[in-house]
Amino acid sequence: MKCSEKMMRYTGYLHIVALIVAIYGTYSQIQAVKTGKPFSIALAVSLTLMLILRIPNQICVALHESHGWYSVLGTTVGALGFAMLAYMTYQTAEKEKKTKSN
Repeated sequence: MKCSEKMMRYTGYLHIVALIVAIYGTYSQIQAVKTGKPFSIALAVSLTLMLILRIPNQICVALHESHGWYSVLGTTVGALGFAMLAYMTYQTAEKEKKTKSN
């Protein structure tokens, strides 16, 4: 099964949204660091979302070119890694809040 031209176009638009999400997350992380919030999850969450938004287009490409499945796999592993980082950062931030409030 191959993706239609229309589907390729729409999944391509997701790449634009993914870039906007990544830029916003990077900006938010910079602001967090500047304001002394080192445990912000902004960058990790935005990169997770960016990678997830890219997967549909990569699947379409992989349906045309079999080596594209490596990109799908790599993107999925990357998204899982950034999601894990976001979760661990969140947990650390919560522990810090509890420690400071005690």
